[in-house]
Amino acid sequence: MPDAPSISEVSSRSDLKAFVEFPYRLYAGDANFVPPLRSDVRWMLDPARNPFWHHARRTLFLARRGGRVVGRIAAIADDEHNRVHSDQTAFFGFFECENDPEAARILFDAAEAAARRLLPGCDKLRGPVNPSMNDEVGFLNAAESDPGPPFLMMTYNPAYYLDLAAAAGLAKEKDLVALLAPVDDRSFARLSRITEAVRKKNPELTFRTIRMDRFPEELAKVKVVYNAAWEKNWGFVPMTSEELDAMAKKLKDLVYPPIVWFAEDGDKPVAFMLGMPDFNQVLIRLGGRLLPFGWLKFLLLKKRVDRLRLLAFGVLPEYRRRGLDAVCYFEGFKRAIAAGFRTAEFSWILEDNLDLLKPIEIFEGKLYRRYRLVKRTVPSAS
Repeated sequence: MPDAPSISEVSSRSDLKAFVEFPYRLYAGDANFVPPLRSDVRWMLDPARNPFWHHARRTLFLARRGGRVVGRIAAIADDEHNRVHSDQTAFFGFFECENDPEAARILFDAAEAAARRLLPGCDKLRGPVNPSMNDEVGFLNAAESDPGPPFLMMTYNPAYYLDLAAAAGLAKEKDLVALLAPVDDRSFARLSRITEAVRKKNPELTFRTIRMDRFPEELAKVKVVYNAAWEKNWGFVPMTSEELDAMAKKLKDLVYPPIVWFAEDGDKPVAFMLGMPDFNQVLIRLGGRLLPFGWLKFLLLKKRVDRLRLLAFGVLPEYRRRGLDAVCYFEGFKRAIAAGFRTAEFSWILEDNLDLLKPIEIFEGKLYRRYRLVKRTVPSAS
């Protein structure tokens, strides 16, 4: 009879290394797995470097059978989430596990127990978030999704993960969706007419790409729009100025200006669109390391990237429903076509956010992937 799985808290450098390294073994041979850069994973988990942890706390766990790591999980308490939403929700993240229901159950149970300690009065465990709603989110629902590698900063997991969660008593809370659209001329005649009409109705507004030579000023404009644009969205937690600075530092060298757009009313930023080339097409070939030759491979291969991801489009509340998204999409896609991009993913979007989902039909956007957040009620301490 096999040994029962055991659970232990990550408490040493060797434990942390095992936590970081486990997915590379778990997904060995999976052609759709994009190995994250180990340096990025370590940064994400590091309370001394990632400013998210200035208002949040985490405990990491490993599950083992016979001394062999078979799973991992993080329990996360985010004070900003509970302040903004006036609740007592804790989170789990960085979940990876072999197809082992017993091991998965003790991982979720450990996360719940840790949530009680990290967040007294905790009444719900939600996830996965890695480590927040502003990062990688949700279990890929493989049964309702097209196959293939994920786009940049989107999650990927085996089909059995939702079964493991269900067996451990976690149920659906919200689905996030991704839409796929061709980058070509077919939909642009209609969009061009819409864009022209929007510009005529809003002559006071200007539209432009990001100015990389004035990056600090541009980042300040992003900060004006980002949190105000999404503040009413389900589950959204505003990013601190430190967090936005850290994200900008990570993404600056990857920014492709033709698909990053601002709408402005005079000097006031009122809308922001962030598109990124899908560098997962390169990362999938680097094995999770930039050294010693990963940087060279990246530079050589990035010119072959032909997919892009629309990560974010935000509009200040008083400027919504005026078609600003159509202008930014049109201008960005016009340049993407010229640059040789073939496909765009719009992600992620709340499954019930019709204000965003319906306009994407103009691009012949097809809902092709679902990502699920699950939850489990945490009983009151007796």
